[in-house]
Amino acid sequence: MTTPRGGKWTGVKGEISSYLSGAGSVTAQRIIGSTIDAAGGLSLRSPSAGAGRGGDSGGGGASGGGSGGSSVARAVSGLAGFGVTLGKDGLTQALTSLGIEDLRGKPAGEVISRIADHLSKDVTGLEQDVLRRAIQQAIYNAAELADDPTYENLDESLQTFLSREGIEGLIELFLTQYVFDRIWLLIEDYVNKRTDTQADISNMETAVEQACRSNVHDEVELYKREGHFDNLDWFGRDGLRVAEAVVTELEQRLRQAAQRGA
Repeated sequence: MTTPRGGKWTGVKGEISSYLSGAGSVTAQRIIGSTIDAAGGLSLRSPSAGAGRGGDSGGGGASGGGSGGSSVARAVSGLAGFGVTLGKDGLTQALTSLGIEDLRGKPAGEVISRIADHLSKDVTGLEQDVLRRAIQQAIYNAAELADDPTYENLDESLQTFLSREGIEGLIELFLTQYVFDRIWLLIEDYVNKRTDTQADISNMETAVEQACRSNVHDEVELYKREGHFDNLDWFGRDGLRVAEAVVTELEQRLRQAAQRGA
């Protein structure tokens, strides 16, 4: 998509230009914060939900997803609930908890695709595309299926990941992918206009991804240390409340870099 113009986006573009030229002290962290601030938050409104153009095209903020919580928070709670059930009772029961038990025995790719469809079904358009991709990629990254894309291997691989990394590891994978996709979707067009050197584009993309990962890890780790993930019903009201808090605090963490001029 075309990088928005006007308003705070003028500052974002200036920072991108400075970063690519090596002038000044602009960091990937600062660009992330400025982009989220200019976009109005992490949540991305679909065109059908009334997204505007220019500076208003970014979204309505992490808590702007309606009475059921933001779309990102709903994805976190749904994915976490799926993961907890899978870790305790296996993939078949986890699919049943989502109401898609007809996937039992299907190839891993089909299973992952349907899970992503299910957890992003309450939104439409571009917002759904970004959410769906992030959910799908998070599960693929957790499973590391290699050359055995079977149902049984998906079950075993995800259980291995969850026993090693816990449910917070799955949340981290999703939020890292989502935040990076959200940022890069907005700035990639302008980055490509400012340089035709593929190495510069790749280096900036990597730096932005690593900064996203670091911010997400720190936020999720904070909630883990404080015990907020312990014995939580992710499919219930408390699960959505914690998911919303994580997303909201993550958004604030990302914005602060721009506010500090980091």
